[in-house]
Amino acid sequence: MKLVKWNWRRLAPVGAGLVIVAAVAAGLIVSRYEEQDPFCTSCHTLPEVTYYDRAQQAKAGSNPYQDLSSAHYGSDNSFRCIDCHRGDAGVLHRVITLSLGARDTAIWLTGQADTTLGKTDLVVPVLLTGGCVKCHEKSLLEVGFNNHFHNKLPDALRAWRRGGELTRPVDFLGAPLELMTADTTVLCVDCHRAHIHVDGAELAAYLDLVNDVYPACVRCHEEEGHGPLQLALR
Repeated sequence: MKLVKWNWRRLAPVGAGLVIVAAVAAGLIVSRYEEQDPFCTSCHTLPEVTYYDRAQQAKAGSNPYQDLSSAHYGSDNSFRCIDCHRGDAGVLHRVITLSLGARDTAIWLTGQADTTLGKTDLVVPVLLTGGCVKCHEKSLLEVGFNNHFHNKLPDALRAWRRGGELTRPVDFLGAPLELMTADTTVLCVDCHRAHIHVDGAELAAYLDLVNDVYPACVRCHEEEGHGPLQLALR
């Protein structure tokens, strides 16, 4: 009987290739299913199922919407969770999204999910901000002081460098078409919290001025070295 000797050096690249193919296939399958909100809530049980229920109520015409995320569903019936949670849908953000999906799967399997309903700690805020900019680029590129809390963000400069068009406010057509961005760490999601429910927030564009917006303003002013540092509701 002749013994067969395996050439492990030759088999190693084949094994590595199979692993890569399997990973790509898994990524493509997940990418397809994550387009459907029920797939997301099959693993993200609490509190995400609450967010999903709010979205369905908004789609059914319930108003006022309970949070900013629900407002998106109420204004666009084609909106989905993934529209925010995959960032700008570029290669880097796609890799981050799939990595987070693997992490969340592990959390689900071990039963270690965070059930806090109104989460304020964001795992990858840059990813979520990418989703904001993808749809709301025009909000960043309107010049003028009255929009300085948008057009001074570094994301405004990045959007302009990608080919975004600067616009003037309709009531100030003489405004110069220029950006003077700030050196700040403030992101869209520091002011615009998607899943936080605040009574009466629909009257203020779903912004929590006291707990989110004013602290972000002060942080930007501190980082820039000028601007008011004491802000309060009047």
